[in-house]
Amino acid sequence: MKIEFYREQDWLFSGEDGICTKIAFQDADTRSHNHNYYEFFLVGAGSATHHINDKKKIVNTGALVFIRPKDVHSFQNPSSDFSFYNLLVSRGTMDSCFSFLGTGCNADQLMENEMPPFRQLLPAELNNLLPSFEQLAIAHELNIVRFNTLLRAATVNLLTSYFLSYNLKLSHDIPTWLGLLALEMQKQQNYQEGLNALYRISQKSPEYLCRVFKKHLNKTPTEFINDIRIANAKLALEYTNRSILQICEEVGFDNTSHFYHLFKKDTGLSPKAFRELSSEVSVSQAP
Repeated sequence: MKIEFYREQDWLFSGEDGICTKIAFQDADTRSHNHNYYEFFLVGAGSATHHINDKKKIVNTGALVFIRPKDVHSFQNPSSDFSFYNLLVSRGTMDSCFSFLGTGCNADQLMENEMPPFRQLLPAELNNLLPSFEQLAIAHELNIVRFNTLLRAATVNLLTSYFLSYNLKLSHDIPTWLGLLALEMQKQQNYQEGLNALYRISQKSPEYLCRVFKKHLNKTPTEFINDIRIANAKLALEYTNRSILQICEEVGFDNTSHFYHLFKKDTGLSPKAFRELSSEVSVSQAP
């Protein structure tokens, strides 16, 4: 299969930090391609099959995806009402945003995963986010200087609100050490190990950690770790073909029944039903 390569200099004009456009179903790119810039796309209506890194997934209204330069993707079989906002961000602009956020943002996690970061927005979240994409699309046509400013603000907002550290909600007065601990626990080896890793990294007593977590995160340390594990399990179910038992073990659960209970509590679905709903299969296995 031929893979097209789109270069930044072919898509971005002098003075532009990116592009934002609304694309209808007939203009969705059906060619497999990658590019040397970054891309966010937000599905505003309808659905399509998103071929991505030798897998495919149905993307529906509210799907928000962050495409990195290494990702190879295309859209197939769009519905007649399919439309999405496409936000391209130059490498220099993205580097500036990551630099602004600092090393604590754990950006490596976004870049190293096999599959691109994906969020399925709730209707209320979609309604809140759509106006910012509409504003970007208008500004790109009318005032490129204004657009560049809005683009940088939107990029930082998308990264911090939807993708970095699984949208971890931290209060403004959180102690610095607790914020750093929360980021460290996003690493696979740490959330797999669980409480022992939490105690070792923090060098705090279990009793003290429990009080601080309840005060600032409104959850116990165990609940915090399990939330991270379930978030990673959902990603694995959506974007890999690994067995449910293997995923359960990989994210750190040694009790399958407990994993099933927490997963259904979080999603309302069993892991199997969640995977079936995500409609993800290997492209090579597709009929």
